[in-house]
Parts: sequence; structure tokens; C-alpha cells
Amino acid sequence: MKIIFKKIYIFDLKTKKAYFTEFEEGLNVITSSEKNGNERGKSLLLRSLYHTLGADCYFSKKWDQKSKVYILFLEVDGKGYVIFRSEKLFKIFNEKIELMYKCNNRWELANTLEKIFNFSIWIPNRKENKLNIAPPAYSYLINFIDQDWYKGSYFKSFKNLEQFENFKLSVIYSHLGIYNKKYFERIKEKEKIEDNIKEIKYEIEFRTKMKKELESDLVNYSCPENYEELKNEILLESQTYSSLISEMSKIRNKIIDLKNQLIQQKMIIGQITENVKSTEKDINNIWKTNKCIECNSLLNNKFKILSKKYNYIDNIHFMKNILDNENLDIKRDLEKYRTKYLNFVEQLNEYDKKISKNEIEIKEYFKFREINNLVNNLKKDLISLPREIENLNIKLNKLKEINDVKDKIKSIDIAYKTLISKLKSKFKLEELGDDNFDRISKNFSGSGSRVPLVTLIWYFTINDLKQKFNPNGAMFPMVLDSPNNAETDEDKKKEIFKYIIESSKKFDQLIFSTIGFSEDDYNIETNVNIKVLKNEKYKLLDKDTYEKNIEILNITNFA
Repeated sequence: MKIIFKKIYIFDLKTKKAYFTEFEEGLNVITSSEKNGNERGKSLLLRSLYHTLGADCYFSKKWDQKSKVYILFLEVDGKGYVIFRSEKLFKIFNEKIELMYKCNNRWELANTLEKIFNFSIWIPNRKENKLNIAPPAYSYLINFIDQDWYKGSYFKSFKNLEQFENFKLSVIYSHLGIYNKKYFERIKEKEKIEDNIKEIKYEIEFRTKMKKELESDLVNYSCPENYEELKNEILLESQTYSSLISEMSKIRNKIIDLKNQLIQQKMIIGQITENVKSTEKDINNIWKTNKCIECNSLLNNKFKILSKKYNYIDNIHFMKNILDNENLDIKRDLEKYRTKYLNFVEQLNEYDKKISKNEIEIKEYFKFREINNLVNNLKKDLISLPREIENLNIKLNKLKEINDVKDKIKSIDIAYKTLISKLKSKFKLEELGDDNFDRISKNFSGSGSRVPLVTLIWYFTINDLKQKFNPNGAMFPMVLDSPNNAETDEDKKKEIFKYIIESSKKFDQLIFSTIGFSEDDYNIETNVNIKVLKNEKYKLLDKDTYEKNIEILNITNFA
């Protein structure tokens, strides 16, 4: 599955500045002047790509995330999508910029992106012996290297990865097609069968104990002797019934309150939307006529009024995002209370049936004939339930054979060692001992100025293995943030770039950043899209870009 980044917008709602650029399929280079070309925004731009898709990148402390909106256009096997991110709020649009999904939760985002990319990472929970879908960042780990994390075979280019322990192999094997969707469906099936076996064993134990007790009761069987005993049983059921009614009343009030909150939010959103339209109309009239909207007199300084109008619209943008987040939380709570209310309704119906039984039915229930029938049924269950366990064990044994992935992992380790050995010889990396890379599960790193190269070798090798063992999997763009560190001399720098350029042919899209890149310094056989950042330091965003692209911000922000 081919995934291509097409273009990205970065908006600052506070300063009313923005940045926009486009990418091409194949090799893309983000560069700036060799002399004094740092702090132009190269790393900021590259970090923004996977940040928009749900990862948390290491932005500078000067970069105020609260005021930023990111809009990324991408293609998945030729089908266009638009991803919107504002802090924790995500929106996904189709190529016509029609809203498809909206969420403010990483787990919900992961499930949504799984439908688009047909790929996700599943990792065992550290506390529970069950598998959970991982946040989106884990899906991009083999395709992004932050400039501060060229440190060998480690995944540390994103923040907030500590929620899972020992996730590295799960990520790699998922990309290599071993831990794919079918694999985890079998895991779920296996867990379900094991849970069923456990439940049936409990039922056997429970029924055996019950049968023994009932048979003991039959020996000295006696019916209740007076009406008061039966009446007390009904009274107990009635007390439980009343308690349920009280709880349902509380939940119903909560549901009404949440619905009222949604109605109020809808009214507020409708009002501020009308205010935006009215304000935009006022702005257009002032630009056209240079007259006051209220008294129709000519304005001496229309820019002062226009500034207030624009600031008013910007404030509404912030308010709309806050309301969107609150709306999602309220809907989630409303669904939770509705489900709880329906559960109480079911319980209420059950108790209603019990209470409606008359005294004769209660007496009949305890008669010897019914107890005897119950004992007979228990005996039948104790014959059939062990057979169910036998059938489930047969299914379980078949799943164990299907899920034997040891041979696949062995083949991967052999291919991995072969690829690393060739590159070790090619680049004369004698510091890498053969026992450092005999298995993909081992960590290794280079030394000194060779560390960035060793890091690239490891990441590119993982991607080579993915193309070999999982060629139909989701192929994300390879994004390399400043792969040459400050200590790298000119020869080693060119060695790294030559390796990147040669390796770019294996990727549908590769984007990297550096200073002083010139196409003339390298024999590049394919087309290369070079973006030269000429802005001042720390000023990647500008007002002119914001004004030119305000329409896409309005469309996505108010969707």
C-alpha cells in the first residue's frame, strides 16, 4: 500500500501566520544555506508530518502547540485524504474535504487510521495479559528519525512511548507481516476459546456442587409451612425492585442533563457560526465601500475596525475547538449512561417477573418434582460440558499449529544478518561485531561520527525486510530529520547523503533535511524535489501565507 504526503499547512491562530509546502513522490530534500542556515524550520517542518498523523514529536519549547493547526494532504494508493490536527483534536476528510471522522482520543484515532491504512500495531498490555491497539505513533516508528535520535537501533524519535514495555519487537514484526491483523484475530480467537474453557470448567464445578446439595435436600425434603415465609421472599424482591427504580431515576436525570447540554452547545455553535458569517460580510462591505456598517459614513481608518473584526473571528476559532472537544466528551458520557440505563431496565423486568409470581407458583417452584427435574438437568449438563471442552481443545490445538511463527522469525533473522553484514563490509564498520546483529532482537550502535550512518543502515534494513516479507503492507514515507550531525566531516556527510539517495529508490517517498544541499554534488538518477528555506531564523510561518490559505483553515476548522 503506497502512502504519499502531498502537501502540508501549518497555521498559528494567535499570530495569524502560516506555512505551506508541497511534496512529490520519490526523493524530497528540505535544505537551507550552507552559511548560517540553521534555525530556518527544517526540523519543525519534518516533525509536523507525523505529528499531524497522531505522533508527539520533540518540538522546541518556543513552539506554542496550543495555537497551532496542522493540515496534511496525503494519498493512500491514489485515494486522497486530509488530516486536521489542533492539539488533541483530530479530523479526517476525504479528497473532497468532506468530514469523515472526528475524535480527540488516540485510541479512537488508531482504530480510524487502521481502516485507512489497513495497518495498525497491536501490543500486549503491561498489566493485563491481553492485546491492545497502540496509538498511531507506534505505526510510524520505522519511518521517522528525529535529528537528536541518530543513536543506533532504537525507537525514540517520538514522545510518550513509555506506556508500553518492550514494544520494539511488536512494532518490527507487525511491519514485517508476522504480527498482522490475521495473526491478532487468531490471538483473539485463542483467548476466547481459553475463556470459554475456563468458564465451562467453572460451570462443571458449580453444577457438581449444586447437584450434591440438591440431592442432599431431596433426602429430607420439606415445603415452607406458612404464608409468612413466602411473603418475606416477595418482600425481599420488592425491596430490590425499589432500589433499582431509585437508581434508574438518578441515571435518567443525568441523561436529561447531558441532552440539555448538547442542545445548549448546538445553539451556541449555531450562534457563533452566524456571527462569523455576519462578521465576514461586514469585513467584505468595509473593504468594498470603506463605510461604517452602522452609520454608513466614510471611514478615516478602516484598518482599526477590520483588525477588531479579524480578531473576533480568530477568537471564535478557539471557542469552536473547545466546544468540539466538549461535545465529544458529552456524547461519550451520554452513551455510557444510556447503556447503564438499559441494563437496569433489563434487571427491572427480571425482578418484575419474579414479584408477579403468586404464592401458589412460589410453592410449586419448591416442590419435589421441580427439584428432581433440576437434578436431572444438572446430570445431563455434567455429561455434555466435558464434551464441549474436548471440542474446544481440538480447535485450540489447531490454532497453536497455525500460530507457529518461529520459522518466519528465523528466516527474518537470517536475511537481517545478511543485509547488515554486506553494509558493514561496504562502509568498513569494523566496530560492529558479528554477534551484535545475528538477530533482529538485538540492539547495536556505532561510534563517534559513524553513529548517524549506522542508524540509517539499521532503519533502512528494517524497511528492506518489510519490502521482502510484507510487500503489500502499508509503506509510509521515510522522513529523515537532519541525518548529518555537527561532528560529521565533509567526506562522511557526502557518504551519508550518497547512501540516502541510493536507498531512496526503494521508497515510494523519502524526505530528508540538511543544510547546503546541492543536486550537483551527487549523481542523482531520479527526479528530486528540493525545497530551499530562505526565511529568517525562527520565522518559517508568515502572514501572507496565512491570508492566502485562510479558506482551507475555515473549511476544516468549522467542519
